[in-house]
Amino acid sequence: MFEKLFPTMVVGSMPRPQFFREMVDRYLSDGESNQVLQNLMDRSIPYVAALQEAAGLDVISDGEWRRKSYIGVIADMVTGFELEKVAVDSYRHGAYVGYTVTGPVTPVNPGLFAREARFLRKHTDREIRVAIPTPYHVGVVHWDKERSVAAYPNQRDFVEVLIPIIRQEVIALRDAGVRYIQFDDTTIGRISDAIRKEGVEAIENPAGELAYAVDSLNRVTAGIDDIHLSLHLCGKRNLTLTGDETGYDTLLPGIADLKFDMLMFELSEATDRDLAMLEALPQHMEIGVGCVHSKKEGIDTPEQIAQRVRRVLEVVDPHRIAMHPDCGFSPGAYWDIPLDEAYHKLHNEVLAADMLRREYE
Repeated sequence: MFEKLFPTMVVGSMPRPQFFREMVDRYLSDGESNQVLQNLMDRSIPYVAALQEAAGLDVISDGEWRRKSYIGVIADMVTGFELEKVAVDSYRHGAYVGYTVTGPVTPVNPGLFAREARFLRKHTDREIRVAIPTPYHVGVVHWDKERSVAAYPNQRDFVEVLIPIIRQEVIALRDAGVRYIQFDDTTIGRISDAIRKEGVEAIENPAGELAYAVDSLNRVTAGIDDIHLSLHLCGKRNLTLTGDETGYDTLLPGIADLKFDMLMFELSEATDRDLAMLEALPQHMEIGVGCVHSKKEGIDTPEQIAQRVRRVLEVVDPHRIAMHPDCGFSPGAYWDIPLDEAYHKLHNEVLAADMLRREYE
């Protein structure tokens, strides 16, 4: 259990300033040096750390500012990926950096996550967390049935190559003194979708696929001691034909086999089915309550945030609960969300935690 009630933290990414998005553009289109971008990050990351400290968070990140994508960071460590800017027309989100595996994956920049963590440690006295995409998620998202098959005939071949590479990154983080290690996955939830969206291929054996996803992640972290492991399951799924009810309960029972300390959920709009799922999880699992809207405009008030956590407290002991936004504020470089907006939301998260501690201590 946690050392204090309702510890507050981020999921990982913080909004990138405009200058960073322009730097990424120049890197992708004009071939500008990545070292120039990294030098700017060295001067900028102390600021995003200070912002989170000023908000009062117990556990902070480097905002993932060095990453062009929360998942594409893997491509900065290994060979075999091609990347491009992909324009989209989405809410507060104009583009993303796309990655596709097209060749053999070989480590060329090992220890990347640990180096990022050591740099952040120089600029804060808070606990820090580092987020890593799961090998299963990377395999599903970055493997293409036309462009990737020459290197890896199927997704699982690709996933199996990634498992030992990511495992070594976890060990390096542990050796660098990082306690909080978080894995991100938006595809595990997709496995058990009750209704497939148009154009998405159905999975023949959802239970078996979920078991493989969980097993692959357990193999990444097996036997690595002295770390706190969490899995962030972003992206709630439709549970009815009409899509008028969403939740996570299609992940049971498979997700209960994950040998992690904490599962992190989007619970800003928790449903009765969400609560039933939380109640059914093993009692040793801590629950990360995503209680702040990360990408919606407007500022969640402390009372709104506290009330969302109180709903979870109907079925979960307060000593098992951590508080965080429902997702990263900026999973990729091109999300256009003001830093001040993120700061106010995080500060209100901290104020809500203070309110709850007074109620439950």
